[in-house]
Amino acid sequence: MTPPNPARENTAGAGGVPKRRFYSERDLAGVLSVSTKTLQGWRFRSLGPPWRKFCGAVRYDASEFDAWVRAQPRGGGGVPT
Repeated sequence: MTPPNPARENTAGAGGVPKRRFYSERDLAGVLSVSTKTLQGWRFRSLGPPWRKFCGAVRYDASEFDAWVRAQPRGGGGVPT
């Protein structure tokens, strides 16, 4: 029996959506509704969510991504009077 691969480990997240330990570039681009080229540009300029490379493949840690999202400034709120 092969040991479980943490990068492919699925657990139920909010709403029953599978939650993985690491996301691929394509996965994250879909979550953020941006292109993979946008993510590549962010990495080149040291912007965007933290990332890692495993055997040449870029991966994003799910918990670090969640923390990065929470740290982003919020918009809206109306105009103060």
